[in-house]
Parts: sequence; structure tokens; C-alpha cells
Amino acid sequence: MKILKSGIKAFLISLIIFSLSFGLTYKVRRGDTLSEIAQKFNVTVEDIIEANNLRPPYTIYVGQKLKIPVGRTEYKYYRVKSGDTLSEIAQKFNVSIKDIIKANNLRKPYIIRVGQVLRIPIKSYKIKLSDCEIIHKVKPGDTIIKIAKKYHVWVKDIKKLNNLKNDSLKVGQVLCIKKKKHTYTKTKNKKSSSSFVKIVEKKIIIHKVKPGENLSLIAKKYNTTVREIIRLNKLKKPYIIRPGQRLKIPKKIIKYVERQKIVRKKVKLSFQWPVDGVVIKKFVNNHEVRHLGIDIATECNAPIKASEDGKVIYVGDSIKSYGNLIILKHEKKLTTIYGHVGKILVRDGQYVKKGQIIGKTGKLNNSDTCGLYFEIRKNAEPMNPLVFLEKKQ
Repeated sequence: MKILKSGIKAFLISLIIFSLSFGLTYKVRRGDTLSEIAQKFNVTVEDIIEANNLRPPYTIYVGQKLKIPVGRTEYKYYRVKSGDTLSEIAQKFNVSIKDIIKANNLRKPYIIRVGQVLRIPIKSYKIKLSDCEIIHKVKPGDTIIKIAKKYHVWVKDIKKLNNLKNDSLKVGQVLCIKKKKHTYTKTKNKKSSSSFVKIVEKKIIIHKVKPGENLSLIAKKYNTTVREIIRLNKLKKPYIIRPGQRLKIPKKIIKYVERQKIVRKKVKLSFQWPVDGVVIKKFVNNHEVRHLGIDIATECNAPIKASEDGKVIYVGDSIKSYGNLIILKHEKKLTTIYGHVGKILVRDGQYVKKGQIIGKTGKLNNSDTCGLYFEIRKNAEPMNPLVFLEKKQ
């Protein structure tokens, strides 16, 4: 039984760490194609080609290890001016020094010179092949207008779905095509997503009867029934209404509430803020931006407290993007994740109490700002921490 429990624990920890990772490696199996692999991991064929520097005809072989990116990066370009430093440039574009170094393949001692053009990574985005009805590979002579006409879609929809900033295309570029009726730009598609829950509320409004109106017309106008209007207004037979009369009308109001807001009501745990500070970057998880926690700016070397009673299931720095990392497991299959910790003060397997100091703050994502990166997950699925944290007075 102990062996089984330890096996389950190891699996859960590996699942959490895997879900935190920003990329992974896939070993090609017999019968695999780039298209099938891309669809399996919800990335584009072009992403895999670029990540692995594949050359035409893009042949893959059994046993080959492919890097699978979870997203792609968009860049801005900046020309270095006199007096500029990497730190100032990073702060200006709200990115880390490490990201600029990586994007430009800079080598120690990371010297930049006046007039040098730097690539600045702005944001990541991901297109899911599962959301595409058609995958179109750009051929010589193709234009975005021709492609839009071919599939009977709007140019603006192709550009938005594929995050295109202009009409220029490259031969071999892969485009995701989606029919207009399914385009995610429509509000109703977003609301019908599993991330939202439909709530119907009833509200009473007052309608002033106009000349020529009858109960049937009024009921049809407000999408209700004559019987409901009669009942609400206690009308007597023969149910005569007159111009100027005020009637109570039942009106249904449909609201879409984020599922995680409802989850909060079911969770009895009350998470306290891990540090005293200011949220400088909020939780975002959509097709354009993936920031699965919150960045809280604090003083340097400030105490980090456990948000709730729990058990330490991971301490270490094996995930570079998180720096020094602490993961606590709580009841209701919830975990809290503390990233960019300056100093770790707990050990793996230790039980901690709510409010207990578990570490000290360090630098946020290799920037000059001290603070903490904080996540809350349920069954390894990222949730918005601001939904669970106690409201500040």
C-alpha cells in the first residue's frame, strides 16, 4: 500500500512539474507524421518545423526526438541608443533581461553597442489545430485575399485567427482557416466555452401599454407568455388592457460567470496572501497570452508565507522559468506554487501551517524587481489566484 501511495505521489508531482514546463520533447514513433504530432500537442506544423530547424522536404524518422513548443513568440525591434543598458531596455518593454539575451543569442559579458538592433520578445501565442476546420499551406502566387475567397471567409478573420499583423504571407506558411459561423471572435462562442457557466436570473420590468397593443404582442416582444403577464399583474377576465396602463413584465437575464468563480463557493479553504505587496501582472490564459499566475512586487528578502495548511511536495530549481520553486499540496486537490523564491526555508515532505514562513523573496524573472510569482492549481489545472485569495481590507 505504501509503495502504491508513493507511486501516486510521484505521478502527481511529475504531472504538476510537466504542466509547468513551457516545452517538451517527443520521440517519433512508427507511422507518425508532422501533422498528427502537431495536432496531438495543439501546435502548428510550422511551429515544430521552426523549433527543430527542419529543412524541406521536412522528413522525420522513427526514434527522432522533436522539440514541441507550447507557443510562438512575437517580436518588436529596438535600435540601441547612447547610454542604453539591457536592464533599462528590458524595463522599457516590460520583459526580462534573460528573454532579450536569449532572443538575440547574446554571449557573456552581454555587451550591446550603439546602433545595434535588438529583437524584443513581446508575447506568446498559440493556434490549436483542433480549432481549425481547414489547414492551408501557402503556395507560390497565394494572397490572403485569394485564400479568403477560396474558403468563403473574411480576410480579417484569417488575420485574427493566425495573429497576422499585415497581408504579407510566406510560401510554405501554414494557415488555420475557420468558417465564419464558428469564428471565436463571436461573443457567444466564448460564452459557451467550458470556462463559463450560464446563469439565468429573473427580473421584473415595467411596460407602459401603447395604443394598439394587446397581451399577445407584449408577451411576444419580451419573450414571455400571456399567462405569465396575467398572473404577475393579477388581471381579471376578460383581461382588457388600456393605453397608458403599466404592466409588470418578467424578463430573463442571462449571465455568463467564469467557472472558477463558482468553484470558490465550493472550496471551504481560505487562502491568505503569500506576501505583502502589489500585483503587477495578473493571471491570463488565452490563445494569445499564457501567464498562469500573478506577479506580486515586494521588498527584497521579504518573508513568504504558506497560503494554507499543506504539505511540501516539491522544492528545487529544475524548471528554469520558475527559478527557485516551492509547491505545497492542500485539501480539495489544490496546490499552491511559489516561484522565483530568493531563499527556500522548507524541505520536501514537510507539513506547514497557514501563515508559516516558507522562504524569502528574490528577483522576479531575472528582473530588477523583487517579489514572488504565485499560482493556484486544482487537479493541476491553473486557476486565477485572485479568485481564491482573501480580499484585502
